[in-house]
Amino acid sequence: MSFDLPVPVLLAIMRLNKRGHEAYAVGGCVRDLLRGVPPNDYDICVSCTPQETHAVFAGERVIDTGIQHGTVTVLLGGMALEITTFRADGEYLDGRHPASVRFTRSLREDLRRRDFTVNTMAYHPVTGIVDLYEGEKDLKKRLIRCVGDPEQRLTEDALRILRAVRFASQLNFDIDGDTARTMHRLRDRLHLVSRERIAAELIRATAESGAVPALGEFPDVVFAALPDFPPLAWISGLKALSHLPAGDATLRMAALLHDCGEPALQNTLDSLKQSRAFREEVLTLCRQARQPFAPDETAVMLAMLGEVQLRRLVRLQQAAGVLDEKESAQRLARIRAALAADLPLSLRDLPVNGKDLTAMGLAGEKVGDTLHTIHQMVLRGRLPCDRAAIIAWLTRQKK
Repeated sequence: MSFDLPVPVLLAIMRLNKRGHEAYAVGGCVRDLLRGVPPNDYDICVSCTPQETHAVFAGERVIDTGIQHGTVTVLLGGMALEITTFRADGEYLDGRHPASVRFTRSLREDLRRRDFTVNTMAYHPVTGIVDLYEGEKDLKKRLIRCVGDPEQRLTEDALRILRAVRFASQLNFDIDGDTARTMHRLRDRLHLVSRERIAAELIRATAESGAVPALGEFPDVVFAALPDFPPLAWISGLKALSHLPAGDATLRMAALLHDCGEPALQNTLDSLKQSRAFREEVLTLCRQARQPFAPDETAVMLAMLGEVQLRRLVRLQQAAGVLDEKESAQRLARIRAALAADLPLSLRDLPVNGKDLTAMGLAGEKVGDTLHTIHQMVLRGRLPCDRAAIIAWLTRQKK
């Protein structure tokens, strides 16, 4: 079997081979090529040391992105290629990282240290696929299976427990029975993993199309990763998730967490150690999930949340059963109408400002309060968005 590798990948392999080094595309890119899916990126593994890789690509930009682990990034033909020396890992002492890394000239040694069989395949444009651990067989069976002994693989690096869930969700695969049983048994080792890494895997898993069956098989793993998540919210979270399309990580995480309640919701989001913007967006959606807004409040909600968040909220409320399909469509139509009407969605969009109000004799907090009142009245259709009409209304209020 042969694949059309991007030209920069082919050139990199050819240049390495010409200098006497083995080189292969490896891991996820090979897995995706076999699935007929365009890879997001291409990793190359090589028999040479990082210093020898530097020499092969003298004249190109080479970045030492992970040189202690044998990885350099070569910028070639507009692509950033991670090129990593074959390596064997030393003993894992902290449940996450090898205490040492030994470079090797053996592709077999490099592949057998990897996590799951579907990620162990290598490819050379001349000699084809190298599949030492039945990765292609598991790919056809749609199966995530640890390389070798799952007890050893998952004890070495506890993050692999969540990575298995994420790959199952991403690929819509099942998890091998021995691997799954070991994941359940070793779930408490997730305390060895940083909150940032846990969040990255869980958020990615939740955003994928296979999230419901993948997460649904491992609630104990999720609870070990998110100890503040209340089990009573699990079923409603999965049900809401099942009604949403894949892709929007913010919306889908909100669906999973929407029934948590305070303070579990706040604690769970804080524990994810994500950006403040992500936490606030998910928190807002969850808090509003059970509070359907009246159709005539659409413009007010649009001004408060913004278009993206309001559309998310409507979809979440439908997924959670708060709105039916007709009600959801009605609110989405009103959002479109409000946007088309070019309503003032912020105070800055009003045809009057603080200086105008000051000139009319208002001062202090009264200026801000009055601007807010005008804004709300315009959004609710109780006052035209017209400077003369607003000035006339203000004049009447002074009398």
